[in-house]
Amino acid sequence: MTAFLTNLDMQAGWGCSAELDLTADGVYDGRAELWHEGARCCVILITRQPSRDATLERVKFWVAHFIEDWSTRPR
Repeated sequence: MTAFLTNLDMQAGWGCSAELDLTADGVYDGRAELWHEGARCCVILITRQPSRDATLERVKFWVAHFIEDWSTRPR
């Protein structure tokens, strides 16, 4: 199963896609790739979530956390 996240509340220049998998144990795992201005800058792994919605919520949480951290770094 693959879900593409396009409606995340992200700042301009950011993009994200995620692949979600239902495991044989009946839980969900996910992998999200995050891009900034066309360059991949982060891969987030989410494991052992009870539902697809819970997995997407964890992805959204960690994406927002990464973007906030990235945005506050000195350049």
